[in-house]
Amino acid sequence: MKINQFLIRLSYMMIIIFGGVFTIRYFRMNELLLDQLIGVFIGAILLIVSLLWRRKYML
Repeated sequence: MKINQFLIRLSYMMIIIFGGVFTIRYFRMNELLLDQLIGVFIGAILLIVSLLWRRKYML
């Protein structure tokens, strides 16, 4: 289960870091940065998969 906790923490960090930079750059300079947006989506997908994996093995 340690790897699952690591993946959940990693996905939270990815969402916070990439989403924060994306939000700041969007509201300050009206720029849509594709690389930051891709990072947020990958973090969200990783979070969903990790939570489903945790739920599957907790039952």
